[in-house]
Amino acid sequence: MRHPARLAAALAAVAFTAPAAPALADGFSLSLAQPAEAVVGRPLVIQASGTMPPENVGFPYWFSLDAISTIVTPSCPADHFVGMQLATGTGGAIVTLAQPETPDPSGRFTIPVGVTPSAPGSLLLCAYTDNGAAGTLAAASLTLNIAPAPSSAAPAPAAPASPAKPATPANGGRVPTPQSYARQGAISCRLLLAGAKARSCVRSIVHKANARCRRLHSGRELTRCLRAVRRGAKAHA
Repeated sequence: MRHPARLAAALAAVAFTAPAAPALADGFSLSLAQPAEAVVGRPLVIQASGTMPPENVGFPYWFSLDAISTIVTPSCPADHFVGMQLATGTGGAIVTLAQPETPDPSGRFTIPVGVTPSAPGSLLLCAYTDNGAAGTLAAASLTLNIAPAPSSAAPAPAAPASPAKPATPANGGRVPTPQSYARQGAISCRLLLAGAKARSCVRSIVHKANARCRRLHSGRELTRCLRAVRRGAKAHA
C-alpha cells in the first residue's frame, strides 16, 4: 500500500468534476467540493457536506474518503467497503477513515479534509457515509486533474493512452471480513493520525468490525470473530 500521506499530498487540480451521487438511503446525501484552485506545494481543503434525516441526528454515522487513480476506475464503487479495498489494493489510499459526522439539528453537516499537493496526476476521490455496520447510506465523488506548480516547468505531454479497463478488486468485489477490515483500518489510522486521535480512530474501527461480527455470527462463531477483530487491530500496533 502506498503511504497515504504521500498520496494525499499529491492532490492538486486546475479542473475537476463533482457529480452529485444519488442518495443510497432516504434523507441521506453527500457531496464533495474544491472551493479554491489547487497548486502543488500549497495547502488545499476539500469540503465534504451532507444531510441526514433530522430524526436520525442522535444516532452515530461515519464519513470516509478514499483516493483511487483514475487509471484504475473512472467512477466510485457504491459500497464503502469496496471503495476502501479498491483504494488500498491498487496503490491508492484511505485519506479519511471513520470520521464522526456531527450534524446540526436539521441534519446538515460539513467536514473539511486538508491536504498539501506535491505532485501532478489524476485522482478520483470517493466519499461515503456509513452506519457503522455494513450499510452505505450516501456516496459522492470528485475527480481532480492534477497540474504542476506555476514555477515548475510543465512536463511534455504524453501520448494519448488507451482507455483503461476498470480494475476488479483483488477479492472479486466481496465485502471484507470483519477481521480484515479491522486490520486494514487500524493500519490506516496509525499512518494518518497520531497519539489520542489514532487510538480513537482504531477504537471506532474495532466497534464497526464488532458490529459486523454480530450481524454475521452467533454463539462460538461470534466469539471467534470478535477475537479475530482484536488480533487484527493489534497486529500493527
